Amino acid sequence: MKRIASHFCFCSPDRILRRMVIEQDENYVVNRIFGLDEGNVESANTLFFDGILSAEVISLKEHTKFENPERIIKDYDYYDFSEVVPTTAIQRSNKSLLLDFGTNNCHAITEKLHLLTTFLCDYSVFEIIAACTYFPALVLKKQAELTAPICTKIILWENIDLIGKKITQHSSIREIE
Repeated sequence: MKRIASHFCFCSPDRILRRMVIEQDENYVVNRIFGLDEGNVESANTLFFDGILSAEVISLKEHTKFENPERIIKDYDYYDFSEVVPTTAIQRSNKSLLLDFGTNNCHAITEKLHLLTTFLCDYSVFEIIAACTYFPALVLKKQAELTAPICTKIILWENIDLIGKKITQHSSIREIE
């Protein structure tokens, strides 16, 4: 059993928690999520990180052959960054953003994330996290909300402007092992 804590825990677009601990077993099952400020919590053996914790990044291209791409395009602002990086800023619309890096490899995504900082300037870091984790899970009909019990790897989004809630040129992601 491991415990991981951070400034923020992204559970869903409507549920972003502060100062939370995620307790996870060796099979990546989240057993519980609880606050650091709870009176009956023992913080020993808890790993503390600066940044935002989320469920794993999901690539639609990696998990499925697009049987119905029209549905994705219709319901979301879908951007495939597996091979192409945009040349102009991504404009906000009334649809939810869905980003696909063509992989769930954190190092490869971090490399592209650096290139996308200026193109995603209209979006908060929480919208970007939702676009990489929550909305792809919904499309794949998986459990999307980070809540117990869910089987997922935990991702740390680091070097985030937590005051402005934006990604920076130095933002990165990594799996917490």
